[in-house]
Amino acid sequence: MKLRSLVLFGAGIATGLAIARKLAADEDDIVHGPQRTQTSTNAARRALSTGTQRLSDRATVLSLDAIRKAREAIRDRLGESTYDDAAWQ
Repeated sequence: MKLRSLVLFGAGIATGLAIARKLAADEDDIVHGPQRTQTSTNAARRALSTGTQRLSDRATVLSLDAIRKAREAIRDRLGESTYDDAAWQ
């Protein structure tokens, strides 16, 4: 009776360890992610992508300048009005 219980206990531990290893194993797709190249081999696509990036950067700079000008205009208006206690930082 004791030997049979010991064998069943050992079999349970072995089965549990096998299941734990199987569940802990990472899937290849998840670990490595998609295997795509980021650089384009097509010259036209590369040129279009570079031009689009430059245009996007320029639009960002222009929009930030417009926001700065609008804030400055608001500060000027608040400075001329009766709301002198407004704090802008």
